[in-house]
Amino acid sequence: YEGKTPWYKHITVEPTMFFYMMAFMITNVIEQTYYVFQACTVNHNYSAEICYNISDYEEINKEVQVTVSTFHQWNGIASHVVPLLLAFFLGSYSDKRGRKFILLAGLVGKLYFSLMITINTMNGADLAIFAGCFAYIADVSSVKNRTLRVGILDVVYLTAMPTGIAIGNVLFNKVVNRSFTAMFAINTSLMVVATLYTFIFLKWQTTPEQKSLKEAGVTNPITDFLDVNNLTSTLRTLSKKRPNNRRLFLWLLLTSMAFYTFQRDERPVMYLYTSSVFKWDATTFSHFRTYLSILYVTAMLFGIPLMTKVLHWRDTATTDKLMYVGATAAALGPCVAPLIRSMTSKNINHHILLNKLETYGVPTRNLDLLTSYINT
Repeated sequence: YEGKTPWYKHITVEPTMFFYMMAFMITNVIEQTYYVFQACTVNHNYSAEICYNISDYEEINKEVQVTVSTFHQWNGIASHVVPLLLAFFLGSYSDKRGRKFILLAGLVGKLYFSLMITINTMNGADLAIFAGCFAYIADVSSVKNRTLRVGILDVVYLTAMPTGIAIGNVLFNKVVNRSFTAMFAINTSLMVVATLYTFIFLKWQTTPEQKSLKEAGVTNPITDFLDVNNLTSTLRTLSKKRPNNRRLFLWLLLTSMAFYTFQRDERPVMYLYTSSVFKWDATTFSHFRTYLSILYVTAMLFGIPLMTKVLHWRDTATTDKLMYVGATAAALGPCVAPLIRSMTSKNINHHILLNKLETYGVPTRNLDLLTSYINT
């Protein structure tokens, strides 16, 4: 970092990302277990004893998997439609009003989800968060250290992955006596911490071009957000002719990010697959996810520095053992997203940066719609 500013003064959205990911990962496997358990007990009327040990009952497991797969199919479509539409507006809007609003909007949405699923267990918008965090980092970092800062942010949230899964497994089996309600209550508490930190410590505007609603003289926030100029600004960002074929380069980056997202909807399907083929329970699957996440973090810690600082590069299993081999081979996967985001930020004007980051959400959500359907 430049100058003599203490390192901790550079901390911005990292705690937000950490607590959000910790909340998400603590219930990552438990959430999949919960869907199977609910389908088993509610939809198929089997006893709790059978449903807790469903991998021991092959025929019942097949019945329940059809129900859960159908749910994931429609849930995947429904959960990606709205973010797909909002992706055209979020970028341009936050370029005018600041990053903090979209961060809080995404966190409040996830907090609401956590609260509702907690209440649901008592009774029987990742896009905004990630785009907001990475755009905020880009606003407050220089071009020189942006790849490093983006990589650090990725390490922060990736570190929460194995930690969260491991802690969640211990809490579920040893502390809360397999209580779904208690697990989702913990999830909600961590989301509250992330939301409060964002609201209290982050700046509403991070560049001179960003103006608050009051400063801009806006009287209707809804029409300001859904302004057609936000949509046309996004389209202009994509179609604007740039020197040295950079428009084509941006489209290639956009396409690569879109194809990269194909692997993101595998989690619920992988849980069902391992339960059916390998007879894994939630604990065994948690161990596998912890192993996979540790490799992700290791690859991120050493992969990006190796490729950027040392090498100077420009920015189905039939046995359960093969699942670990696949996890090892896939360990470099998380390096792709931060590198693409960093490369993009260096090829467009700073004030339209989030516009481009949000534009990544369009093919991402389109492919999310497709992959959530194909995988189920």
